Amino acid sequence: MKSPKKKSPLAVDPILLVGTGLSVLLGVIFYVREDTAQALGTVAGLIGGVITLQIQSLIQEKRRIDHETRVGQMVATIDKVPWLPDLMEPMLRAVKHVERDYKGTPAEDACRAAFEECLRTLADLERGHFRAPYGDNEVFLRLISQAREHMCVTSVPSVDLAWWREPVGRQYWRAQLEALARGVQIRRVFIYHEWTDDLDALAREQVAAGVKVRRVHVDRLPSPMRVITGLWDGVCGHELSYTAAGEAVHDTFTVSPPDLERLMRQFEMIERSAVELDDEPRQADPVA
Repeated sequence: MKSPKKKSPLAVDPILLVGTGLSVLLGVIFYVREDTAQALGTVAGLIGGVITLQIQSLIQEKRRIDHETRVGQMVATIDKVPWLPDLMEPMLRAVKHVERDYKGTPAEDACRAAFEECLRTLADLERGHFRAPYGDNEVFLRLISQAREHMCVTSVPSVDLAWWREPVGRQYWRAQLEALARGVQIRRVFIYHEWTDDLDALAREQVAAGVKVRRVHVDRLPSPMRVITGLWDGVCGHELSYTAAGEAVHDTFTVSPPDLERLMRQFEMIERSAVELDDEPRQADPVA
């Protein structure tokens, strides 16, 4: 990013011109007038005018300095992020083009809305949160490929049992097989309504590959825990967000330490409530 242009040291200050003119005028007045009282009154008025002009000049200068400081800080912040200048310059060119050629049209409102949406996304990122559309495997695959120690996840078959057999689900499973081969420990808890043959076959496939699998009936968990979650090496966490009707809408990720601690505690509570595949489900009163 280019730095803001500095004011030329040779630029003529308008206050200097006014002050010089008033000085000359005062000299003429004292030269041609003999009445000292009238001359002093004129001088006092002129001095008041000079003071007013000087105050106004100081205010304008402060505003100019504040503006240049703000612009300078923005440029410095942009330059500190290696990839940001290459994005900001075309973005600002596009905004300038919209403001110049489409001002007053819906395009101007859409341009502002795009930046406001970007601001909302960045505000979430500032808190360590970001989202991805449900079904987009890109973030998951990157997290699995970067995992070096452990992956702790829950699965809700009523939501994702069919998904496991789809191409995107098999791609997700292949990435986990590669992680297992690198020595990554994967712990999975299936939170189920009914333990069907298809679900049992899926779980046993994962056990055979080396995943530490447990299962728990939904009635043994409070409602907030009956969700799909994940943790990778304690550096990134995931929660699946649902509509009021129970439909999955987007994946929410977090790198915030308090959120990661909360998700880990939640997973450990779910895991303690679960049993091995061949164990009989524990009998207990349903949890509301």
